[in-house]
Amino acid sequence: MDIEQYLFKEEAVRGEKAALKFRWILIFVILAFIVVTLLKGDVKEAMFSLIPASIFLVYNLVLGYMIKKDKNYYVLRYLSVTIDILALSIHIYINSVFFSSIAVSTTATILVYPILMFLSVLRYDKRLIIYATLLTILCFNLNYYLRIHSIDKNLMEQVISANPMGHFFKSAYLLLLGIFFLQVPDMVRRYIGRQKKMLQKKNAAEITLAIEKREKDILKESLDEVSRLNQELKEKNQKIEDQNLQLNELMQIKDKLLSFISHDLKNSFSTMVSIVETFGEDYKKLSTEDIELGMDVLSKHTKNNYELFENLLHWANVQHDEIPIQKIPLKLYDFMSKVFEGFDDAASRKKLKIRMRIEKDFMFYADKRIMNIVFRNLISNAMKFTPEGGKITMDAVSGEKYTLINVSDTGVGFDQEKAARLFEIGGIHNTKGTNGETGSGFGLILCKELINKCGGEIHLKSKPGKGSVFSVMIPNQPE
Repeated sequence: MDIEQYLFKEEAVRGEKAALKFRWILIFVILAFIVVTLLKGDVKEAMFSLIPASIFLVYNLVLGYMIKKDKNYYVLRYLSVTIDILALSIHIYINSVFFSSIAVSTTATILVYPILMFLSVLRYDKRLIIYATLLTILCFNLNYYLRIHSIDKNLMEQVISANPMGHFFKSAYLLLLGIFFLQVPDMVRRYIGRQKKMLQKKNAAEITLAIEKREKDILKESLDEVSRLNQELKEKNQKIEDQNLQLNELMQIKDKLLSFISHDLKNSFSTMVSIVETFGEDYKKLSTEDIELGMDVLSKHTKNNYELFENLLHWANVQHDEIPIQKIPLKLYDFMSKVFEGFDDAASRKKLKIRMRIEKDFMFYADKRIMNIVFRNLISNAMKFTPEGGKITMDAVSGEKYTLINVSDTGVGFDQEKAARLFEIGGIHNTKGTNGETGSGFGLILCKELINKCGGEIHLKSKPGKGSVFSVMIPNQPE
């Protein structure tokens, strides 16, 4: 099986199917919106809202039939992206005319447009990603400047996303998001392509050598020698099978990477959706302080999404041994306090107690960005598997050569067999947390690779029902 063909043909079809499912969800949401509008007596507004819903419905039925008949032509990808973005833009414009003028500068940017752009990534086509990004920015700006005259000037002064400068930054955010999306196909293709070339060269050399040796030995040796050669060929075949397993493992890495991206984006956009819906329904009743607080949360999630793609690029660089290490002195207490700030909401929802048994002047040497990635994953893992009312504790000790940092929890724990597989690629499993939380399992793999890159180690001690302790040991001296 050719890897390039698999990535850019079969996986593209899977991406189209994913877009198909999302489009059905979008149709349901729009229809629900129409029903609510009709119940309010706004018949005219509801009829206009049927326009994008009808476009999505008809195209989804046609596309679903073509995919089922294996007629998913290349041009349909561009048509699909075009219809998605244009129909969504029409719906947003209608919504801004009849319900909320500010909808053109909030909901479209932080909710559905980025998801539609991400769906283009699943087709593994850089030109399609560029096209989706440019069309998104064009429609987003066209909607805004068609409706800018209807946005309250006082609202523009209070909400940065409503004024032209805020809109410019949101357009820049969409452009930056598209640039990061462009890295995904190249990253996967570059990594697997290199492995493919290495395996092909090695297989070709071994097979050629085995064939030449067999031809010479058949002429010179007896039946026993022929049997020996057959045994060698069996060993060669076993090596080829092992190499094929390695190739399948590379494909698994690619699948887990996409699962990891989807998981993190889903959590982030869920919070952003709640805030945007509140703004869209009750923004006139909200105080300036509430609006500022909401925008602050949106800003944090935007930054987190940026950091997610930056972390993925770090992971790709680790695979190629290209990531730089920049150790600096850090105060562990201050550093971890900032890390824990990003988990305040999650801890509050599960009523978790977080304790840091660390002296405020405790110093250690490490790469700040790498440590941030590592401990965000460890803390997120601890919260996921700790039931309500549990505790998460962090402590640290410094030795002559190493600093040991422990993240312990009172969660469900793992048995010895499962704990041993958590840091292996083949051991990644989607295990739900105590409140049904989901995750890709990729975080712990990333932690181990980053810690090893820094010259350290990571270990896990865990028992079912007794909780877990993740121990990170890093050199405590600058390089």
